[in-house]
Amino acid sequence: MHSTVRRVFHILNLICVFILLSAFICFVVLFWTKAAVKIVEPTLRKMRIKLNDNVIDDINRILRTFIRPVTLPLMAISLVFICIYLFGVLIAFNRSSTFFLLYEVTLTVCTIVHIVWISLLLKNPESTTKSFQINFEKHFRSYKSIKSHDGASLFIAVVMIELKCCGFLDLLDFNEMKLVTQDVYDGRTYDNVLMPIPCCKMNDKLKLIDTNCPLTNYATDNDKAHHTKGCKEPFGQKAFRYISDLAFISITLVILNITLVVCVVLVLRELWIYI
Repeated sequence: MHSTVRRVFHILNLICVFILLSAFICFVVLFWTKAAVKIVEPTLRKMRIKLNDNVIDDINRILRTFIRPVTLPLMAISLVFICIYLFGVLIAFNRSSTFFLLYEVTLTVCTIVHIVWISLLLKNPESTTKSFQINFEKHFRSYKSIKSHDGASLFIAVVMIELKCCGFLDLLDFNEMKLVTQDVYDGRTYDNVLMPIPCCKMNDKLKLIDTNCPLTNYATDNDKAHHTKGCKEPFGQKAFRYISDLAFISITLVILNITLVVCVVLVLRELWIYI
């Protein structure tokens, strides 16, 4: 007869394998497929952008530069924990205390590292957001127009529209850039564009509140027609919110790991009593 604690230990390891395997598959799908485009697709459809294969591929290429630094480490971490939990499943009903000690030490070390990582992440948001902001600025410098339909321009357009911002630091950043002087939006062609269309204020259906806004000099401080704050801070905060959400969700794993360590202690106590 196997003890209750061993059954609990076995079941918890199976649950953890299922959770981490599901997470790993999600990370793989997010990284290797075009699923990330779904994040910006609703806004692009409201902008009346035709999402052909070339547009989707180009936007996906841009999004992957943000996703790669997150998903690759998470995929590696998931695999490490999956291996530990599978080992736990295999030894659940074994009578070797050496196996349980090895499991306990490995899982304890990984859990401590996990807790330290969460603490550093939440304590130092600036270091987390900085790399995202640097990457965002690089793509921002490539902005041309909505009409160009290139990945960088459409991605930057979505960010500026959704976060209600303009430019990287502020709207004067466009002084240093060569903007396309003709753009098309909502069925209208704008010649001699002075204000990037995504900087203009829009309603819920993404129609321009002031249809002449793109023809307004962005050096004027007309905040009724266009946004004036830069995107650096809002974008950094949005990126950190996604990362911190993942960190908080992973606390569930920490709780399960602590429970598993307690189970191992009880199993070892059982084994040593009957030696």
